[in-house]
Amino acid sequence: MRRAQSTRHYPRPSLALAADDLGVLREGDESDQDVLRRQLLDKDRECDKLQLTIQALQDQLARRPPIEHVQALEREFKNLELLLQGTQRENEKCMADLDSARKNLERELARLAGENWQSNLEVPLPPSGTIRGMHQRSNTINSPIVGGARRTHSPSPSPRADAYHHPNASPGAGHTRNMSRSSIVHTPTPPAVVDEEREAAREEMERQRLAQLEQTKLLILGMQQRLEIREEKLVKMVEKAENESRRFEGAAVELKAHAA
Repeated sequence: MRRAQSTRHYPRPSLALAADDLGVLREGDESDQDVLRRQLLDKDRECDKLQLTIQALQDQLARRPPIEHVQALEREFKNLELLLQGTQRENEKCMADLDSARKNLERELARLAGENWQSNLEVPLPPSGTIRGMHQRSNTINSPIVGGARRTHSPSPSPRADAYHHPNASPGAGHTRNMSRSSIVHTPTPPAVVDEEREAAREEMERQRLAQLEQTKLLILGMQQRLEIREEKLVKMVEKAENESRRFEGAAVELKAHAA
């Protein structure tokens, strides 16, 4: 009686649940081995993809330059940047000196030739064309065309002055009028003064050019001296690094010997 009651409440296995499990394991006529084989193939494909990804990453890592090379390039970039900053400061200083020299030259020319020295000396506005303008002016002054023109403007009486001569006027009055007319026409700056001004301007330009060359020479010497100082510092740093590396290698050998 007690056995009958215990077997009465024992749960029976469901046939539908067993059928669902079998449906999950196999589809159609597939066996368990086919299902496992298909899953193994999928895992093999995933492994192949991962292997290709790893290979690509290893290739990229192999193409990457070593860290020592990158550090050396960074140090070289910093050194070049410092050198560029120094060169820019030197250039700014030289430009300021050139501007000051140009102002001094203009002030000296204004003192010698007047405030309108550019028009008097026929000097163009750009500073670079000053020498060329003076050279052209000297060539035109010495040319035969200008010489012939000067000879044509001699103080001889012109026919226009004779035409306007009154018949009742005296010959002395006509001569006085002609002399005054010739004096009005020929009132340019004397050639000696023009030559002195041109010579003074040429000497000033020559002194300015020599000063610029001297400044450039001092700049180059300063840059060479700084480069030599930096090279000495780098040599000392390299020697110190080599000594430290040798010391560390010796310490590592001693540690290995003690450990053995």
